[in-house]
Formats: sequence, C-alpha cells, structure tokens
Amino acid sequence: MRKIIKDEIRKVSAEFAEMFKHYDAYKLFFDDSSLKKGTEVFFNCEVYGCFDFTYTNDDMSVIASIKRPGDRERSLIKLFLNPSFFVRFMSVTDKKARRLVREYVDMAENTAKKYYDPSTDCYIKNIGVAEKARGKGLLRKTLEELCKDMPIYLETHTAENVEVYKRLGFELLECVDFHGYTHYAMKRPALKD
Repeated sequence: MRKIIKDEIRKVSAEFAEMFKHYDAYKLFFDDSSLKKGTEVFFNCEVYGCFDFTYTNDDMSVIASIKRPGDRERSLIKLFLNPSFFVRFMSVTDKKARRLVREYVDMAENTAKKYYDPSTDCYIKNIGVAEKARGKGLLRKTLEELCKDMPIYLETHTAENVEVYKRLGFELLECVDFHGYTHYAMKRPALKD
C-alpha cells in the first residue's frame, strides 16, 4: 500500500463511489439522477479531508482512509474555497441533502466518541475493495499492514458488512437508526501476540 498523491484525489473519490454504488444509504441524500455524481462529490470531501492517511495499491483495487494515532484530518475550508469544487458540490446537493449530511456527521461523531480512542485506535474512515478483487483477502491484508495489532474502530451501513467485519474480529457495539438506515458502530480490540 502507498499513500495517494494529491493529483489522485478525484480519481480515488470516483473509485470509492464505484465501490460503494450498491449502498442504499446514499439514496437518502440523492435522487437517482444525481446519485453517482453526488456520491463522487461526497467522497471528494472525505478523501480531501483524509488525504494524509489515504492509501491504495497500484491498481486501486483497494483504497483505505485509515486514521492512525497522531493523524489529523484536513480542514475542508480550502476545498470549498475552490470555485470548481463549490459549483460541483452545489449542483448535486440541495438544502435537504446538506442538512442531512450535517445531521449524519454529528450523529457519527457522537457515536464514535463513545468507542474510539484517538490516542490508541485506528479509525477506518473509508475502506473499499473493487468488485473484481473481492474474496481474495485484500481487506484483511490491508488492515494487517496499516493497523497491525492496534484496536480499530469503524462504521458501516449494511448488515452484510457487519458479518464480514465480525469474521475479521470486530464486535458490534451499537446500531443507530438514521432516517430509516442503520448505522453500525464496530470495533476490533487490540490483537495479542
């Protein structure tokens, strides 16, 4: 795994959107006509903020934004001061979507405060494996490489992912309803030698 470079932010955002295209939760924010573009713009925000700790392999079949102790997220102010990005963002979001995103961020942050310790834990902000590369153990390998034996906190929005993460040693901590979609908070304890 290697850190992404700044010129890859938009490509990585598009790859994440493709990896997560079957997540129904994004339909809460966008209608069918703006779903793909809107999801890419949202991931653009995420990847920009997590740029300093976003990693990929050479063919981008695995992308991971994993915050480790000491990592800091970037402020999104510069991104929104970019007129090109601002116009793209405003063209795919409406007032309702922007309100729901703020509510979601607040809910996710409040949930994470209960379980995530930034001084000792990794926090999976986003992790995805391309459809063509699934079932090859890439998720496990990525976690081993980037998190080693540290505790790991994450959130997901599908019951299928909950089962995948349970097989990797994660425990389900809390389920939060968010406008009809379930937000699952999970954590893998530190691995012992």
